[in-house]
Amino acid sequence: YISIHVLDLEKSLKLYREILGFKLADAEVLHGDGIEGMLVMKLRANELEIGLSLTAPEYMHTIGPIGNTNHNHFMLKVNDIVPIGDKLKEEGYQLENENYARDKWTFFVGPNGEIVGLSGW
Repeated sequence: YISIHVLDLEKSLKLYREILGFKLADAEVLHGDGIEGMLVMKLRANELEIGLSLTAPEYMHTIGPIGNTNHNHFMLKVNDIVPIGDKLKEEGYQLENENYARDKWTFFVGPNGEIVGLSGW
């Protein structure tokens, strides 16, 4: 899936729902350190899922690159995250979550500045 951090909810929904034809599949408000009050909406069109996340106002200062949950990224679901994470580290990539074997997720910055997530879930 692709996750897009929303800066303007009205314009984002107009683009993805009204113009591009995505349908709202799910929405929830998250709770926890750094994500309290974040609204996450899952939109679907055919087989593609896009996640729109809107940060609670008190956490807007945390929006940015890897190292927090408020960044644009795409997530790849993998069968076994351990060998992939190990290979990425061997190649010099810094993984956000060093406990990827246990937690089954991590993020890293690709060679073009793209933020890539890996999920074993």
